[in-house]
Amino acid sequence: MAAEKIAILVDSCSDVPSDVLHAADMALAPMNVIFRDRVYEDRITITPAEFYRRQALEPASTASPTGKRIIEALDQIQASGYTHVIAVSISAKLSGTYQEMKLLAEDSPLTVHVINTRSVGIGSGFAAIYAAQLRDQGLTFDQIVAEVERVTAQTKVFFYVPSLKYLQAGGRIGRVAGMAGTLLNVKPIISCDDQGVYYPIAKVRGEKKTLKKLMDLVAQAIGTATKVNIAVVDGVNPTLREEMLQRLKAAYPQVLQWYAGDVSPALGVHTGPGLIGIGVQVLD
Repeated sequence: MAAEKIAILVDSCSDVPSDVLHAADMALAPMNVIFRDRVYEDRITITPAEFYRRQALEPASTASPTGKRIIEALDQIQASGYTHVIAVSISAKLSGTYQEMKLLAEDSPLTVHVINTRSVGIGSGFAAIYAAQLRDQGLTFDQIVAEVERVTAQTKVFFYVPSLKYLQAGGRIGRVAGMAGTLLNVKPIISCDDQGVYYPIAKVRGEKKTLKKLMDLVAQAIGTATKVNIAVVDGVNPTLREEMLQRLKAAYPQVLQWYAGDVSPALGVHTGPGLIGIGVQVLD
């Protein structure tokens, strides 16, 4: 039997840090970010910095990657000599990308497994990063699929969202809706539940207490685990990202790998600027 050559395809809302994306030769299915004048391709024709600058002036919306873009990505993967694909998508409850990838994969000559991470942002991106690591360790396609699915179920993501206005405007608010117009200065921390739906895991007053609560949530997510990876991402809030990263590093010297990156424009549409996201991937 010919050796498997495994590619990783990831949607742009999974926020895999760009250096990691390129090093692992991942293919990207870009979400569409829509401003009045045109449709941009997330991370390809618009950068996070440009996006947040424009968002301050006018509203934006999003759409899943077009079927054409997913087919192009799969064709490119095949042309590069790959035989198998692990495709990683954000929660099927938050986007149509998972269904679209699954549907188009059926017509592809490649062997494709699509992972519904039931998460978003780096919580989803961790699945793609891990798949690439396992591939480089020489695991078979089936072994990688089984292991990535197992670890994805125990990966958590927490977002500190300074303003609820964008979640409300985007209609993606799900179970966060009850918080609309709540008390002044209440800062929600949003996570994804087991089904992959946004919900407010905590509501804290003021930024200082919010950051402490984030630390508590990370501690709960890690529990007694000894093999853990952590990522901190931001939507144009590099100072706070760095502060959180240093606090976490001081608290968890045993973490295997640290990642830092930015939050994709397609996610920023729903969260607005200033957010901080923390992903916790438990391997054991």
